[in-house]
Amino acid sequence: MNAKRIWWTVTCGLLALGGQAAAAGGLGDGRGIDHVASLVRLENFDAAANVLTHQLGFSATPALLSPLGAKNRLIWFGDRSYLELLTFTERNDFTAPFVDFLDHHEGGKFYGTEVVDAAQAIAFLTGAGYPNAGPIPAPPLTIESTGQVVGLTPLWRSIILTARLAPDNSNFFLDYDEAQVNQMFVDFPALAPRPHPNTAQKIDTLWLVVSDLDAAIEFYEGLGLEVRSKHKKIHYLGARGAEVRYKNSTLALLEPDGPGLVADFAAERGEGILGVSIKVGNLHAARSLVNRNTGLNLRTFEYKDRDRFLIPASLTHGFLIEMVE
Repeated sequence: MNAKRIWWTVTCGLLALGGQAAAAGGLGDGRGIDHVASLVRLENFDAAANVLTHQLGFSATPALLSPLGAKNRLIWFGDRSYLELLTFTERNDFTAPFVDFLDHHEGGKFYGTEVVDAAQAIAFLTGAGYPNAGPIPAPPLTIESTGQVVGLTPLWRSIILTARLAPDNSNFFLDYDEAQVNQMFVDFPALAPRPHPNTAQKIDTLWLVVSDLDAAIEFYEGLGLEVRSKHKKIHYLGARGAEVRYKNSTLALLEPDGPGLVADFAAERGEGILGVSIKVGNLHAARSLVNRNTGLNLRTFEYKDRDRFLIPASLTHGFLIEMVE
């Protein structure tokens, strides 16, 4: 495995914190989409966190520092999935590719898939023709404001694909030590999930822009995942796509289909994570909060019999967020 694959494995794994799993066969995906990371430049980290918390109404953890030169804050949801705001504090062999990305872009860059058993997942991936490396134990993290160290016993182990990669090499896999994660919440209450003023409940859908929809469908079907609504048009995003079904959420594969948000993203970045749709308990309360705090006048619309509204990516450093009831 070359050095670039190694840094990707370690860097993606070092910042993930998770929750409960459920038994499954094949790949053994637990909740499925475990977390989604949005990258911002170091000088924008505090401002981006302020947008997410004070303007959009998410609750976030204190900043966590990794030993490999990275910093993040986590936005937990009720099912223990989360959004991750991530930046890098130094340039080294491990962080250089992400720092290079941030020289040109900010926004969603990778997502983790939870698996219930690393050995089972590795055996499945290898047998299905997805070469991989791992499991790699997580290093400890430090709470920036207090200097407290978290995860002296590894909280998770990571698996990365070394060939036959997801679009934009965006996906890796995590197997959590549930007892250690639960104890962390007891020992460090500031890191535990909390309610959100915007009533956010979970990641409903992750939007992944792809250059070849059929190839992307084949990749996810090869993981034993159900793919629905193939080549269905999603007019409000300007795309045609497919839905990869996990237990608690959906991965939407999006290919540009005329002008719109997906085409604009593809023109700038090619493949990659456009953003997420977040399920909220009260859409009216969420929209009122966001409009009041941002001075915007975001309007709801209906798609697939559900009301929703979009928060422009220009506000969130290149990461499109939708709220849906």
